[in-house]
Amino acid sequence: MRKRGIFAALLVVSFVVGWGVLTLYSPHHATYAIGLQKAGRHPRSRLKGRRGHTGPTKLGKEYPHIGEILYNRLPKCGSTSLKALTRRLAKKNHFHFKESNIWDRFQLNQTGMKAFVEDFYNVPSPFIYERHVYFVDFEQLGLKSPKYINLVRDPLDRIVSAYHFMRYGRKGGRNHIVTHLFNKYHNETDRNQTFEDCVLNKTRECWGPNVHLMTHFFCGQDTVCREPTVQALEKAKENIRKHYLVVGHLEDFDSFLKVLSKILPQFYRGVTDLWKDLAPSVQEAQKTVKKRPPSLLAQKVMQERMNLDYELYLFIKDRFRKQKLELGID
Repeated sequence: MRKRGIFAALLVVSFVVGWGVLTLYSPHHATYAIGLQKAGRHPRSRLKGRRGHTGPTKLGKEYPHIGEILYNRLPKCGSTSLKALTRRLAKKNHFHFKESNIWDRFQLNQTGMKAFVEDFYNVPSPFIYERHVYFVDFEQLGLKSPKYINLVRDPLDRIVSAYHFMRYGRKGGRNHIVTHLFNKYHNETDRNQTFEDCVLNKTRECWGPNVHLMTHFFCGQDTVCREPTVQALEKAKENIRKHYLVVGHLEDFDSFLKVLSKILPQFYRGVTDLWKDLAPSVQEAQKTVKKRPPSLLAQKVMQERMNLDYELYLFIKDRFRKQKLELGID
């Protein structure tokens, strides 16, 4: 009888341990367990429960206790300037700033998504994590969603800047690897093609997926986001309402910094004064070489073609205007 009792006890212990292992490595959240434990936090604390529980972000609210911010930065929208500021403030305000070295993978497959989330949660809190990546819905992965921030720009200005940046780089410092690779794999004719020729000849560079990049960035990883549709646009708006504490626009960068310092003082305290010191040198260094404004015809063609991005841009501008008003920022 004693042997049977011992055997039964061992069976119970084995079941409990086995159940714990299965739970830890279940598809729902187990993939991130090891990474989260390394950071000193168990993944269960990140679980949000059922999806859809995150309500709209309150524009007039301040968030001084949030410890995790995700900046899925849109290319050619002032992110280099914001990174320079954040990098300096991380030392002054005592938080971690994780700068991703992955710049060319916006769309993530399931493996990429798991790696991204694990990397995100490996950063010690409080932290800001930045990367060029389409919006990631953490709640679909069974995890609590972090709060996002972002910065946009007039869609045509963004694509014109990107077009010339690919070819000629920027004034200050060594050129980005994007510029290096473009010139390595394109001939002189491609390099010297004007933006107007690119538009009017319907070259893929001006008529491909980049035309609706802003919509895709905020819509996210879902299959519905891969085509420029009204559904993708509406999903992008909904994600902004639910997950973004602020989305500013480059044309009002000073106000964007004021909003950041107001709603996230634990990270951006002192940012406006710092920008006064850095602005002259940073702005000059970030100027794109040989950038020329497009003709009126090219502007008209592209603005019509980029209708989704423009609708989203106007939505963001209006939301930002309301946020400034509610926060008492001129």
